[in-house]
Amino acid sequence: MGLSARAVPDQPPSRRQRILSAAEAEFAEHGFAGARVARIAAVAGVNKQLLFHYFQSKAGLHEAVATSVANRSTLEPPQGKTPAERLRVTVQYLVRTAQDHRALLSDSWVSQAADLVASIIEDGQRSGHFRDDVDPEAIAEVVVDASFGKAFSDQGKQRAGEKFAGSLVQLVIDHATWR
Repeated sequence: MGLSARAVPDQPPSRRQRILSAAEAEFAEHGFAGARVARIAAVAGVNKQLLFHYFQSKAGLHEAVATSVANRSTLEPPQGKTPAERLRVTVQYLVRTAQDHRALLSDSWVSQAADLVASIIEDGQRSGHFRDDVDPEAIAEVVVDASFGKAFSDQGKQRAGEKFAGSLVQLVIDHATWR
């Protein structure tokens, strides 16, 4: 006779989880400066003192939210595709993530994004898909900066972001591909 797993009913979110969820929405919509702790507390159904108990400050809460978003936003290149296709998928992901979470992505996450783009360009150089005289770090900086710049200028226009991502990838591929 084997052991059977007992079904555990879905647990309601903890107060900490409710605060993080409310804070993510607040910071995403209003940025750090415009976010209000009182609104976060009201949406989470807690008092402001509890926010400070868990996170010590508005900055601490923002950091916790940024860490949560970064943990959910994995930065791994797609496997088994050409460098150009991996770059296309990665740039589309960066533009979409920047649009959805522009005020919540940490400097560390942005740095990892640049490292990922540079590694795709370097892989393309090693495999002969991309020219060896282009600077992978410079291209990565342009891609990441453009992705975040577009997110700040569009503020919620998803379709415009998808079109922009396609144009940005084509620009990079045209620049980096052998002629």
